[in-house]
Amino acid sequence: MSHTIRIGRWTAELYQRAIYLQKQPDPHCRDCQGNGEVAYGPGLGPFGEEPDIQPCPCWDPYRSLRIPLWRKPAPDGWPF
Repeated sequence: MSHTIRIGRWTAELYQRAIYLQKQPDPHCRDCQGNGEVAYGPGLGPFGEEPDIQPCPCWDPYRSLRIPLWRKPAPDGWPF
């Protein structure tokens, strides 16, 4: 089960053991118009080639920050 909070361009998702923070696409970006993807290449129609869709430079969908919520238990006899 996850819970999501959005604050501006940031999304925070709460899972059982961690919080994940991710920056969303810029809504004022001229290249992607805020959807985070840019199409490169010829024709978009049914008879043309499919365009190459890539992430926009204003957004990195694979970059997020993970904040763990609980510490792992220490092994027996720690620290000695």
